[in-house]
Amino acid sequence: MANRPKLTIEDQVAYMKNKGITFDHCSEKDAVRFLQESTYFFKVKAFDKNYIAHPKTGHYYNLDFSYLMELSTLDMRLRRLILHATLDIEHFLKVQLIRDVSSNPVEDGYQIVEKFFSENSSVKNSISEKSKNSMCKDLVEKLESENYAIWNLIEVLSFGDFVRLYTLYDREYGNHNKGLIQCLYAVRCLRNAAAHNNCLLNSLRLPYTRKIHSSYSISRAVSQIPNGPKTTSREKKLANPVIHDFVAMLYVYKKIVSSPRTAEHFTKELHDLFDIRMKWHSNYFESNECISSAYHFMKTVINDWFPSGQEL
Repeated sequence: MANRPKLTIEDQVAYMKNKGITFDHCSEKDAVRFLQESTYFFKVKAFDKNYIAHPKTGHYYNLDFSYLMELSTLDMRLRRLILHATLDIEHFLKVQLIRDVSSNPVEDGYQIVEKFFSENSSVKNSISEKSKNSMCKDLVEKLESENYAIWNLIEVLSFGDFVRLYTLYDREYGNHNKGLIQCLYAVRCLRNAAAHNNCLLNSLRLPYTRKIHSSYSISRAVSQIPNGPKTTSREKKLANPVIHDFVAMLYVYKKIVSSPRTAEHFTKELHDLFDIRMKWHSNYFESNECISSAYHFMKTVINDWFPSGQEL
């Protein structure tokens, strides 16, 4: 297969015009500037997956470049929100875990680590690698001369490895909610996507690139929202990996984050994005059912689980 030719930014704009993308709300000059200064062609074009194209010509219906610009900007803001939320979740999961270990008379904090390493032998090697060039280099070097305890091990684990440790502790001592444990893997997947700057809002239409099995806990929690989405609509939306994982993140946040001030700060950021910023150009998406229905679904969940201006 021949390589595709490299396109200048002006060529990229011409290519999009040939695909039926209009420049009615954004001039071609502004589009060039956006592609030069704010993002790049492959990234912004990814959002065209939310629009229907003619099966033969590939020309898009009702797609202006300004819509792609707006989705690109909202996607960036959503990723920032997710990183904020998942950092909070990670911290308070650690708070809960160490609190549980401290009050557990049959766990000394070392035996659970020994079991964790026996089941995840590669983790110790990955921690050792951090002693070479990581910000936690000094801590790793100190700990490698001692036996790891759970309260210092959690400081040097990746989020994914920490989830494995948290899951192991739950399996051994059964202190947590099984549904919450299942949701942590969705949270990890979403956090990784956000941390690697993967596009999220480009996959609101079928077919989805990832197959998932919706968590029973999430589906049940959404079904209990007063005047919430009906069964068919709920199942359809939660079949979307991004929507499912975002709802899972909100579910875990509400269950785990125990500081009212922290939760209030996140709630404000959540509503600033969904109630204010996302409405700036909402008229762009009124005729796009997959985008508008996804937004209204998320707003229903947010309004019930994180009511604005109320103490949590």
